[in-house]
Amino acid sequence: MAVTDPVVDVDALVAGCERFLRAELPADWVDAVDRDDADALRVARDQLDVDAWFVKLADAGYVAPTWPVEYGGLGVSHTVAAALNGMLGRYRVPRFTNPVGVDLAGPALLRWGTEEHKARFLRPIARHQEIWCQLFSEPGYGSDLAGLATRAVRDGDVWKVTGQKVWTSLGHLASYGLLLARTDPGVPKHQGITAFIMPMKQPGVTVRPLKHMADEVEFTEVFLDGALVEDSMRLGEVGEGWKFAQSVLGNERQAVSGPSALPGTTTGRSVQGLIKRHAPVRDPVMRQRLVQIWIEDKVISLTGRRASALRQAGQPPGPGGSIMKLIYSEHTQRLQNLACDLEGPGAQAWEDDDRWRRGTAWSLLRIRSKTIAGGTSEVQRNILGERILGLPKEPEVDRSIPWSEVRKS
Repeated sequence: MAVTDPVVDVDALVAGCERFLRAELPADWVDAVDRDDADALRVARDQLDVDAWFVKLADAGYVAPTWPVEYGGLGVSHTVAAALNGMLGRYRVPRFTNPVGVDLAGPALLRWGTEEHKARFLRPIARHQEIWCQLFSEPGYGSDLAGLATRAVRDGDVWKVTGQKVWTSLGHLASYGLLLARTDPGVPKHQGITAFIMPMKQPGVTVRPLKHMADEVEFTEVFLDGALVEDSMRLGEVGEGWKFAQSVLGNERQAVSGPSALPGTTTGRSVQGLIKRHAPVRDPVMRQRLVQIWIEDKVISLTGRRASALRQAGQPPGPGGSIMKLIYSEHTQRLQNLACDLEGPGAQAWEDDDRWRRGTAWSLLRIRSKTIAGGTSEVQRNILGERILGLPKEPEVDRSIPWSEVRKS
């Protein structure tokens, strides 16, 4: 089925997805969804073999429906995929334990990988059998990613990698990572970078978890001390890593700018959830804030549809993705702030079994990172100013000189 196939029967595909869910999910799960019984659904989750579930969901094509059929997808457009995701959301199915793999590594392999890469890695990614991470950011090179210092030195058909990465999501669980490393320090910083598939379970790779303020481990720092990667695991040509990075970052901005972007969406507060819980809101200031959040939510939804239409027309992710990244990450922080304010003292202390208030407080803490992850709000504003509004670029004294000659702290 071609991605642009105009004869796709969306209603039939969505109906088929629902039949699959009702047949494969535990009966108690389906019954809880039909009755909209959240407590019963929590009990039913214990009946699900999650590992087996991901295999079934992936083999049916519902984990990555836009991927080609031969690699485990359905070959449908992003618009059709959105309709299928709506049905998956209705049945509250678990789908998000391999976000870097599905949202970033998969599209990167489809664009930059060899046929051997695609055949080897895509199905295990969709099945959540191999978790992936992204080895981009470094302690001294976050916003200035092109200045990265991790070195890869070639020895025949193998590269030896030395350096440090940080803020690596799921690094402690990952089997493979998308790696950016400097392969030629004698050219300007954007030209001497190469992309690789880095095996994480090997000598020379040390992963240290970083616990964030919500008292969970999602991020890690990764130390590479002579770790080896075969040249056959290179993505793109030597020195083309910055082009690779731009395409991956474009996908990342889209991935972190939607309803699934908040980790733990079962506890993240939504506009509809706040209205359902607190209406009518009698305080005029709170009511105005809620209305403003509702308006923003609708604007973001419409902007997302426009971005989806552009992708369906075959346009790659561009600077427009920064619009969604910027407005969504700042909107969702305002949303979680409002959720806590509406709870009053209940957002600071609650009964042990009060999942709503516990989840509200967790979301407030976890959402702090959203204006940093995937590119800070400041970086997004620079991108929009330069690439969409045509404003002059900020001065870069190191852009045209060899990386090895750039003064470093």
